[in-house]
Amino acid sequence: MSEQEIHVDERGGGTIAAEPNAAPPRPRRIVLTLVAGFALLILGLFLSLITGIFPISCAEVWEVLFSSNPNPIHVDVVYHTRIPFALEMLLLGGCLAVSGTLLQLRTANRFASPTLTGLMPGAMVGLCVVLLLGMDIDSSVSMALCIAGAVLGGFIVFTLNKIRSIRGRSAGVHLFMIGFIIDVFLRSTSGFIMLLGEYGEYQQEWAISQGGWGIREGSFTFWLALLTILVAGSVFAFPKQLSPLYIPFAIVLTGVTVWACGTIGYIGLIVPYFMRCMIGNRPRLLILGSVFWGGGLLMLAKVISAKINEPVGYPVTPVLACIGIPFLIFMVWREWKRSFLLESSRF
Repeated sequence: MSEQEIHVDERGGGTIAAEPNAAPPRPRRIVLTLVAGFALLILGLFLSLITGIFPISCAEVWEVLFSSNPNPIHVDVVYHTRIPFALEMLLLGGCLAVSGTLLQLRTANRFASPTLTGLMPGAMVGLCVVLLLGMDIDSSVSMALCIAGAVLGGFIVFTLNKIRSIRGRSAGVHLFMIGFIIDVFLRSTSGFIMLLGEYGEYQQEWAISQGGWGIREGSFTFWLALLTILVAGSVFAFPKQLSPLYIPFAIVLTGVTVWACGTIGYIGLIVPYFMRCMIGNRPRLLILGSVFWGGGLLMLAKVISAKINEPVGYPVTPVLACIGIPFLIFMVWREWKRSFLLESSRF
């Protein structure tokens, strides 16, 4: 369903007119959006290379990348530490943005995201069960439990979202309210589960899961990269044929992301929303743009978080909240305004 088409009213089955500004995006705007996303990606990658405990200047990074006789210490830091970490941030940001894009395309809801649909907090419950039972985190069973938790969280949110008696004016705001309540409930459940057992040896994993410090060491990067490439590549190649699988794809991506690094909020909401406003409902371009903007934004947020509390650094989620919370408030206000205008047009 494209933005310029007539949308079906979920409450009464009637039709409502599309938004006045819902004209198809012009090709020039689409190209500028993709180019700007790629530029943000390159900027985030470059800043990631010069940011860290060991000081390296821009000239020294340039020398490492393009000189025939660079400093061996700089080479080791750049190629063995900073580039892999920057690529991990690119992978995480792209994965979460693609997941949110798939959810919004399938549900035609601007507020559909890994967090507000219950997928991410549900996967977090599964990860806490893994830690409580003392299971090996780097195992297929642990990954399966995280995906199962995402399924549970999504089932709760989507089931409650279908109850017409509690439906509000706007389907978007309704999903936001339901998703927010379930998110708080599942996160509280995660904390309670961890209080049931002594997780001393898993304290680091618990901290990572709560803040989003990066991908854990092990096979996590391999599985996350493999699934992201398979899902994004499949949707890019067969967008219409695979549309019924968009939500299962999003569940798997979100569950594996939480299994690999914990919870990272806002990327899966603000990037797909922005991309759909700029590009429209074009799955191929949305997937490409989501990787650019999601990866670039997360790398930039990680650079800022590293600068806040050097040399230890800071979790990336609170930094993203500085952008995500105002953006979310704007989305709610815009959706309420749109709902009011649509209600007024009926009389």
